[in-house]
Amino acid sequence: MKSKLQNVRRIAEKVTRIELSRRAFTALGYAWSGNGQPREVWLDQDGGWEDVAALAILLRSPDVKVMGIATTPGIADARTAEFRVKMLLEALHEKEATLVGDLPAKAEILATGPLTRVARLIRAGKEPKSITWMGGAVTVAGNAKGGAEWNAGADVAALRTVLASRVPLTICPLDLTNQFPSRADLLPEKRQGILAEFKKAYEEEGRFWWDELAAAYLVAPGLFRKQRLKLGANASGRLLEAPAGRDVDVLKGCDEQGFRALLKQALRF
Repeated sequence: MKSKLQNVRRIAEKVTRIELSRRAFTALGYAWSGNGQPREVWLDQDGGWEDVAALAILLRSPDVKVMGIATTPGIADARTAEFRVKMLLEALHEKEATLVGDLPAKAEILATGPLTRVARLIRAGKEPKSITWMGGAVTVAGNAKGGAEWNAGADVAALRTVLASRVPLTICPLDLTNQFPSRADLLPEKRQGILAEFKKAYEEEGRFWWDELAAAYLVAPGLFRKQRLKLGANASGRLLEAPAGRDVDVLKGCDEQGFRALLKQALRF
């Protein structure tokens, strides 16, 4: 009886959080992404606090259902990445979204780390339905060797596999994220537990809202401007416009007020 009551309370708390997020966001005049049918999204992340914040954005959206959370080596090792995800799931009392060992075919994927796992799916003939990826640099300087963005340079072969496929691809590159330095003033005044970790991360010099913007695009695409470009990648992972490249939707701009409202709601615990 007690466990049933706790489950009812947990569900009620989750519905309340989602409804408050919806009201606060739509009050600013922005629409969410869906039509009442949640998008089933799989997250492939590499354990940075930006990845965890991106997951919070997805979980707080009434228009997204997180089907599973995979870990690809990148910013953090697998153990650290999984520990951070579990911290968030516990803070949100989230029981439905879980860590998984792999991603299925025909999945709608948000990738916020190197494309290693996504490329593995494609090579195995299990193509995703679509990929949204935080990665790449098109017209701005990269933050890794050879002028590439970090996620791109971490596994260039995987990037090239994805570019060679026909899977619909949207990227959130440094061209966009460089416009949004991270700021800890969005966090609630009470900063304990996971909020203390976000505060430390968001106050780091040279940090931007990277994965958070990519997740926000799935939740509220109306906030963003995008452009279709033909892109390829050089040996370093630097993205290049090329007549023979593949068509990629590139996020170019974002309404700052709307994005900040969304992120602020996502990080309220």
